[in-house]
Amino acid sequence: MTRPLRVLCLHGYTQNGQTFRDRMGPFRRSLKRTLDPVFITAPHEATEFQPESKEASESRAWWNRSGDVWAETAQSVRFIHRVMRDAGPFDGIVGFSQGSGMAAILMALMQAAHTQKLQNTHWDADHWDADLRELIQELADCPLPKFAMLFAGFYPELPQFDVLVREPKGCKINVPTLHMVGQTDAIVPMERGQLLATQAFVDAQLRTHEGGHFVPGNAAWRKQYQEFIDGLDLQR
Repeated sequence: MTRPLRVLCLHGYTQNGQTFRDRMGPFRRSLKRTLDPVFITAPHEATEFQPESKEASESRAWWNRSGDVWAETAQSVRFIHRVMRDAGPFDGIVGFSQGSGMAAILMALMQAAHTQKLQNTHWDADHWDADLRELIQELADCPLPKFAMLFAGFYPELPQFDVLVREPKGCKINVPTLHMVGQTDAIVPMERGQLLATQAFVDAQLRTHEGGHFVPGNAAWRKQYQEFIDGLDLQR
């Protein structure tokens, strides 16, 4: 490897790019020769919960559960697309909590765009609804990431995501992923994280730690993160 891998980092609900960066200190330092992380802040204000810390300057979200969830999600997809287009390319994605769900949605859309482009499939109304079809087409210029590392994630309970990753219209996301779930996570129960790995991804490595809603940062887990990256086929 001649250079660190650039990774786009998507924070959790009520966090922002800076707070996520601060909390990922041990992760960043241990992989500083391997990863070049870029932390961005979601475009929506988090309306349902207060920030976890009084020091948090912004409480942001990729979507809120109240209101039009898919409309906010689509706006976040377009925001991330602009970042990827203007600041990319990125080799991988790192997500935490809602950011992991956002990463899964983004990769499912990108895969659909890539598949349609390769197969030159006719965009008929029976296959995708108009809004979803338009969003997929917009992502046709973005290559799929080579890998993703998803912490405390969950399967997004959105009909549009189901269509993308489930047969007969969709298919599981074919991107190598490392999924970390906590046995005592009271915010995203372990089972929800397992569901994301098993139901949405083809090549998922699922790991369970004994803690809660955080990114494990001790030496043993940092070694596993490095081993996951070392085992990737980065020519794909």
